Amino acid sequence: MASLRSASTWLKVAFACLIIAVILFIVAFATSAWVSYHYRNDYQSIGLWKGRHCTGNFCTEGRFRFSFNYDFHHAVQALECLGLIFILLSLVVLILYIFVDSCRRRNALIAIIVFIFLSVFFIVVGIAVCASKYEDRGFSIAWSMGLAIAAAIFDFVAGVMCVLQIINV
Repeated sequence: MASLRSASTWLKVAFACLIIAVILFIVAFATSAWVSYHYRNDYQSIGLWKGRHCTGNFCTEGRFRFSFNYDFHHAVQALECLGLIFILLSLVVLILYIFVDSCRRRNALIAIIVFIFLSVFFIVVGIAVCASKYEDRGFSIAWSMGLAIAAAIFDFVAGVMCVLQIINV
């Protein structure tokens, strides 16, 4: 059984970045503030799966028919689901690569790199579609999307570290 101590510095940084990226993305994936709209006493935020609407001191949370019937919103949900699948796959394979001696093969490292960059691609494209389409409707980026952006950055850094690892092997 291998350990984190026997891993290279590149892999340690990649592992730390990937853990941070997964945590940030799961929080962003589950929260309801990807985009928001403010006008006087009216506040509305929309996440991937639910939204929140406040008027004065009264707030309701749940699925709002007018917010989620857009085809682009379903496309964003699908893209972010693919991003979540690939980021979790990359973490699982990286854990196996670091902690299981029989998994320390070049093919596993290539799979990690492919999964990481696929997750970055799907997350970034989903963010771009969501931001551009909701911006046309008067919404602005909210904190959940900010977490997803930060997760994509950490995920990308982890991918670069894995590429550096494969170059130095």
